[in-house]
Amino acid sequence: TRRRSPHMAGQMNTAVNYFHEHYSEPISIGDYAQSLGLSVSWFTRNFREYTGSSPAQYLISLRISAAQSLLETSDHNVSEISELVGYDNPLYFSRLFHKQTGMSPSDFRRQLQAWNEENP
Repeated sequence: TRRRSPHMAGQMNTAVNYFHEHYSEPISIGDYAQSLGLSVSWFTRNFREYTGSSPAQYLISLRISAAQSLLETSDHNVSEISELVGYDNPLYFSRLFHKQTGMSPSDFRRQLQAWNEENP
């Protein structure tokens, strides 16, 4: 097994923090890697080793998690939430949300509301 260098771990931690702070903005994994002077393949491989998922999948998970929180705590509609978490296409967002959670954003919200009414 390869040993993780502290430098690599630092770079990956920086990337994770960057994604957490900027997930609502358009992020190009390629541009991000290049901005650090890294090859995309090296960055992707090491990010996956560090986090357990690819940079793209990590970003999707962050965005869907933020969307779930907004569906639970706000009155924003699905299109607004889509934009707030970094997707300019609500249909694409809804497909990703369904793929990640097994239900549409609207069904997710309905299920939460039903649960909250049953468990005040």
